[in-house]
Amino acid sequence: MLFHAAALTLGQIADPVFRGVVIKSVLFTLCLFTGLTVVFYMARPDVTYFEWEWLNSLAEVGGSLAFFAFLVLSFSMTATLIGGIFLDDIAEAVESRHYPGGPPGRSAEFSKTLAVSIRFIGVTILLNVIALPLYLIALLFPPLFACIFYGLNGYLLSREYFELVSLRHQDVKAAQQLRKANRLKVFLAGVVIAFLITVPIVNLFVPILATAFMLHIFKALQGTRSVETVS
Repeated sequence: MLFHAAALTLGQIADPVFRGVVIKSVLFTLCLFTGLTVVFYMARPDVTYFEWEWLNSLAEVGGSLAFFAFLVLSFSMTATLIGGIFLDDIAEAVESRHYPGGPPGRSAEFSKTLAVSIRFIGVTILLNVIALPLYLIALLFPPLFACIFYGLNGYLLSREYFELVSLRHQDVKAAQQLRKANRLKVFLAGVVIAFLITVPIVNLFVPILATAFMLHIFKALQGTRSVETVS
């Protein structure tokens, strides 16, 4: 089931809707970061804390480099957050191509989608910070580190994306029951998504790939077959 869902997802990667969401999320992120950079350099005070001028200059350069490093590290996460706003577009494109005979999904309200995306990123950051001591210990044992990272984030991602796609077709209680009845399959799908997040460049596509992938998983668990087969 996982391989079939992945094949269907990759087979639609060139869909104009998919490309549009990637372009919008990346452009919005670039505009946001450009604005932040302009504000930072306009509002940045001159450093005069030290007696030596060279040390003040060094502190200014260090602050600028730290700000730039923050932008680089948070770029993919911000693009993911913005891309999450357009998840309904992805889900509708997948359903119209692969499940045209099924009932159309209900589009989520913009505020709810944004709230879910922000909540997810917040919870993910919080739990990973809490797990930081385990990560540090596990650095001595790379396989253990991978198990902790992909296990924790796979679980979080599986719940988040399964909830987003399933709520388009059923209520919260039914969605939870379906997930719990197939928790291992849904969890493994989340591990796949967690792995994609760690791949540079590919992580910019995660909202698209994860939504399409999990929607195929959801349909398969419901017993709905795609009209398009993959050889």
